[in-house]
Amino acid sequence: MSGPVEHQRRVFAIAVFAILIGLLTWLYIRADQVSPEQHYRYMLTLRHVQEADIELNSAVVANYANLLQNYDPVLRHLQEIRDERANLLRLPSSLPASHKRQLGQKIEQLIAAQKAKEDDVDRFQRTHAILRNSEAYFPRVAEDLLFHKSAHGDQLQAFVRKILSVSTGSRSVETESLPEEIRQLRTSTWRGESALLLNQLLIHAGLIVERRPAVDALVSGIVTAPTGVLAEEITHLYIQAHEQAQQVATTYRGLLYGIAMLLALYMIYAVFRMRQDAQALTQAHAALEERYEAQRRTEGELALYANVFSNAAEGMTITDASGAIVAVNPTFCRITGYEPVDVLGKKPGMLSSGRQSRDFYQAMWNELLDKGHWQGEIWNRRKDGGIYPEWLSISAVYNDAAQVTHYIGVFQDISERKQSEARIHHLAHHDALTGLPNRLLLEDRLNQGMLKSKRNKKSMAIVFIDLDRFKNINDTLGHEMGDKLLIQAAQRGLGVLRDTDTLSRQGGDEFVAVLPELEHRQDATHVTRKLLAAICQPYQLAGHQLTVSGSAGIALYPDDGETVSELLRKADAAMYRAKDEGRNTFRFFSSEINTASLGELLLENDLRGALERNELVLHYQPKIDALSGEIVGAEALMRWQHREQGLIPPGRFIPLAEESGLIEKFGQWTIETVCAQQRRWLDAGVLAVPIAVNISANQFARADFPNMVAHCLAEHGIPPQLLELELTESMLMRNSSHTIQVLQTLRKLHIQLSIDDFGTGYSSLSYLKQFPVQTLKIDRSFVCEIDESGERVRLASAIIAMAHELDMQVVAEGVETEAQRDYLREHGCDQFQGFLFGRPQPVEALAELLAGRRLEGLDG
Repeated sequence: MSGPVEHQRRVFAIAVFAILIGLLTWLYIRADQVSPEQHYRYMLTLRHVQEADIELNSAVVANYANLLQNYDPVLRHLQEIRDERANLLRLPSSLPASHKRQLGQKIEQLIAAQKAKEDDVDRFQRTHAILRNSEAYFPRVAEDLLFHKSAHGDQLQAFVRKILSVSTGSRSVETESLPEEIRQLRTSTWRGESALLLNQLLIHAGLIVERRPAVDALVSGIVTAPTGVLAEEITHLYIQAHEQAQQVATTYRGLLYGIAMLLALYMIYAVFRMRQDAQALTQAHAALEERYEAQRRTEGELALYANVFSNAAEGMTITDASGAIVAVNPTFCRITGYEPVDVLGKKPGMLSSGRQSRDFYQAMWNELLDKGHWQGEIWNRRKDGGIYPEWLSISAVYNDAAQVTHYIGVFQDISERKQSEARIHHLAHHDALTGLPNRLLLEDRLNQGMLKSKRNKKSMAIVFIDLDRFKNINDTLGHEMGDKLLIQAAQRGLGVLRDTDTLSRQGGDEFVAVLPELEHRQDATHVTRKLLAAICQPYQLAGHQLTVSGSAGIALYPDDGETVSELLRKADAAMYRAKDEGRNTFRFFSSEINTASLGELLLENDLRGALERNELVLHYQPKIDALSGEIVGAEALMRWQHREQGLIPPGRFIPLAEESGLIEKFGQWTIETVCAQQRRWLDAGVLAVPIAVNISANQFARADFPNMVAHCLAEHGIPPQLLELELTESMLMRNSSHTIQVLQTLRKLHIQLSIDDFGTGYSSLSYLKQFPVQTLKIDRSFVCEIDESGERVRLASAIIAMAHELDMQVVAEGVETEAQRDYLREHGCDQFQGFLFGRPQPVEALAELLAGRRLEGLDG
């Protein structure tokens, strides 16, 4: 009887325990449904929706009041509202079902209201954009029309005042009569330019009368839309639902604690019973445990060995003493493609690729039999016929009698390592951008070429090529476009050369071609001309058609040198001679070039101490008003008074200063010198004029440049209007965002800014409008193209018209003839600068001119 009763008791206990566990699990799940993270995320979503709605209303009102000039904030807040819709619909799972239904209905109402509001905002943007345009242009056209002093001036002035009142939102004007007034004005008998201006005026007036009420209504509808109220109602409803869910969770936690306590008591009872049963079983298990312990150890070791063999990352092969395969692991099958049934009982020689000779295998087996181990690289063949390299290690297995019973081979497929080594070798010897040989491989090819040329008693040419003005492309179009151009140039160069020739990229825009075993000197000339012609062909890059020329220098082996460094240096010197003599050409090395290069080096060394020796001086070239003839400014131009060579023009030493990094110190010295001179003129009672200073790209890029300029002005106590900074077009386009920030800082100091050499770069009109500059200087290359009749080009006049549209002054530099002066003045140029009115001159000469305040050259 005790048996069945005990069994029933155990079943009952297990059932009770299972019920308690199930109830405990259910309570735990229910009590944990209220997630703080979900609640926080949903409250954050509600707050984002409310904030975005308020900010949207503010952005619309700001656009309506013309406090914002674009609609980007409006679009951004609309997108924020759209992004949060999915999160609004994703209600926390812990909320009661009734509240979920109410919240779902409210959210649908909110989304519908948001979409309606989006439609109103879209209509507001389109209508307000048209209205803003008409309101901007209407006063200008009205001013031009009233300037003509028409007979209908009084009527027109009254009409204009009404429209301007409507434009400002005034309700004192009765708009019902305005369409009739517009119609009457359209029928007036105005003629000529006044009629055209009147037509433009009436078009804009009609748009203002038509669009202003619509915009007012749209703004009112957007601001009073129910989205904010609905979002607030959803927030209150959600908070109520969350509080109720928390109350339910609190109840479940209390029940969970009670059930847990009951379960703990039951566990204590169960442990007590289990300890009693355990004592009874311990003795019975002790004997069995010892019996099975040895068996478990043996089985564990066998399982471990089998697991290692099956899961090893290396391929493994086991053969018997005769070399027949008895086992292979899965990695062997994966690497070779053979299944176990294909190889069991066969010799490993079936995998041979044929790359190793019989002597190789003989040496391998001799070492294996002698030392019991061999490892090395070997090439084998897969089942599909593919050959692959592997690193193989073979070990012999001996029995107690020291006899070989098996051989174990462990190998790795090293194909990827071989490919990586090949890639590394290629990268170490080739340019990463163009794939051409780099400097290291070039030296090897040069050494080989010199050996061949010496052995065959022939010449070898080294052609050093540099792309002309490639820096302008990088500065204006960006390095990505520059890289694409370099790749195309490299491909064109390879298409010209022979297979035995070498084309290498030295870095930047420099290439070196090696032409070994030349029969005649003219062969190098012929190949170089073909290289330059190929480089000069137009490049199509991102919608731009660019033409880039190249300059080349040629050095011959053994005539010009017998070492790699000497030949490269002399070819480089010849290339610079080609650049100095016009670019887009080539020159052979000569002793004169070497002498000139040495002279440039000595000149650069002297330049490093020129500032300390007070050898730098400033000459000033006057700028005059095109109409009055008075001097209205001057440009400070640096000269070098060399202690031995006399006065050196900037064309010789400024490039050296830029390359050596001295240009920043020279630029700061120029600004300080100009400020000091202006102070002396003011103290002496001379009527000073603004002095323009050219700014280098390196100086402009310095973070403290605006502070340096401000310090110079403050130190000498001169008005900032007396200092003008000239920046080149390509310099401004390097980093437009940084440029705009620096220019705005300088303008806050009331410093005059101008764009020098305008028309020679790749500037964008959209960026040009963002630059806070006051003056454009037409490059002298456009002025020089104006012939004696002044009718050859129209580009100068186009630049003048464009600058005036942007409210900028125009200065023409390089004016040397009366024909150029007359043409530019006729087309509205504001100021002249050039030899016709005065060459760059010392400061004393400029002081005398300022006393006269008028220059010859304006008559006619």
